[in-house]
Amino acid sequence: MNVYLFPTELEAAPFRALCPDANIVVSGVGMAATAATIARLDRECGLSADDVVLLCGIAGAYGDSVAVGQVVEVVSEDCVELPARFRVRYEQDTPYTTLPRVTSNTVHAMATEPATADIENMEGATLFAMAEVMCFRAVEVRAISNRVRESFNVWRVDEALESLAKELKKIEYAE
Repeated sequence: MNVYLFPTELEAAPFRALCPDANIVVSGVGMAATAATIARLDRECGLSADDVVLLCGIAGAYGDSVAVGQVVEVVSEDCVELPARFRVRYEQDTPYTTLPRVTSNTVHAMATEPATADIENMEGATLFAMAEVMCFRAVEVRAISNRVRESFNVWRVDEALESLAKELKKIEYAE
């Protein structure tokens, strides 16, 4: 079973329009909402090693290493807002897609320091942490809508979400 997990309905809508039969779940924004939704999915569906939870949505890019509008697969997540002694870096050993691979920071607030990451988002480390303890396959696919620290009025959300939906459709029908 593939579950496509989106933080918001805005992020899910273009993919829902292209693939109305896909198993789409809206979790809410942030780490707590994501953890609660994954726990609910496990209670309702019994997630297993055969199941794939794809966290999908927009993200901001640090610098110019990733283009706005580009769709990427996150292969490493770090909670950079935690003190260094409490941080855990979550790594994906085997990419799920042929998309460009990036590293990401999971943050509570926007515009943290990039450290060694290419992008930032607000949910990714939660997905990887939950997958580690619950034994399902975690995949994170993000479309870049902006550069970190850019004013929201210049973000290219619609463009990013259209690109994301097209890439997710390829994944959905590749099974």
